[in-house]
Amino acid sequence: MEAVLNSPAGARAQSFEIRPLAAAVGAEVIGLDLGQPVGDADFRRIHQAHLEHHVLVFRDQHITPAQQVDFSRRFGPLQIHVLHQFALPEHPEVLIVSNIREDGQPIGLGDAGHFWHSDISYVDKPSLGSFLHAQELPAEGGDTLFANQHSAYDALPAELRKAIAPLRAEHSYLAKYEE
Repeated sequence: MEAVLNSPAGARAQSFEIRPLAAAVGAEVIGLDLGQPVGDADFRRIHQAHLEHHVLVFRDQHITPAQQVDFSRRFGPLQIHVLHQFALPEHPEVLIVSNIREDGQPIGLGDAGHFWHSDISYVDKPSLGSFLHAQELPAEGGDTLFANQHSAYDALPAELRKAIAPLRAEHSYLAKYEE
C-alpha cells in the first residue's frame, strides 16, 4: 500500500531514530513527536520502517484522538470497527479498549486482548495495521504481544509450505463468540 504523502501545514523535519527491537518483530521510533505535524520525508521513513518491522513503538506520546486519526489516515483508508458502541463519538475510527466499567456498563471493548487475534482481519481487504494508543496501563500485566507471521511462514519446511499454498481459510469475527 502506498503511503499518503501530503505534509500537514507547519510540518518540519524532526530528528529521530528507528531502532529494531531484539524480538522477531518490531522497532522503536525514538525522538519523533507525533503531537507535531509529520512531514513527507519523515513519514516515508516511518512507513518504510513499518513495512520492514511490522510493529512500531512510539513511547511517551501525548496526542489527541484527532491527531491519532490524522496520522493513521496517512497509512491508507481507515476502517471503523463493527462494535460501534465502543467508538469515540467524535472520532468513530477510534475504538476504545478498556476493562473499566461505569454504572455497570463497560466503557470500551473489554476482551480485546484475551485471545490471539489480528485486528479487522475478517474483512475482504484488511487494513495495513492498527494504531494502539495506550493511555492507562497496570503496573503488572496488560501486555500486548505480537507475532511475526512472515517469519513463522518462512520457518516452515518447504514441503509444508508447498502443501498449504493452494489452501484458503475463512476468518469469521463471530467464531470465537459462538463458543
